Amino acid sequence: MRRIALAVLAAGLIAGPVFAQSLTVNPDQAVRIALASPAKDVAIGNPEVADVVVLDSRNILVVGKGYGTTNVVVIDQAGRMILDRTVVVSSADSGQVSLYKGPNVAQFSCTPRCEMTQETDAAKPNP
Repeated sequence: MRRIALAVLAAGLIAGPVFAQSLTVNPDQAVRIALASPAKDVAIGNPEVADVVVLDSRNILVVGKGYGTTNVVVIDQAGRMILDRTVVVSSADSGQVSLYKGPNVAQFSCTPRCEMTQETDAAKPNP
């Protein structure tokens, strides 16, 4: 009985990372995923958040479309799931600065020099 429990635990630890990892993608950018075995079917949970481009049977691109979370699933020829990964589409905070001055907010992109990208006046209603 103890051997069975250890075998189940070991199998869970080996298979776990393939399914537990999440992938962060910026909007309008792509990330390549190399697959462990050839894919037959590829699906994305919410096509408004991300899209998938199949490069070949062992490589796919996940493209960020809109902010949110979804998943990508890849099935092999035998019908086995070879990838089930959470996809998070969010903006990169690296190199971004927000300056708050009363009700005004100015957004800056600092790569390599800081330049204003957006200015908002919280006192004015949005159109």
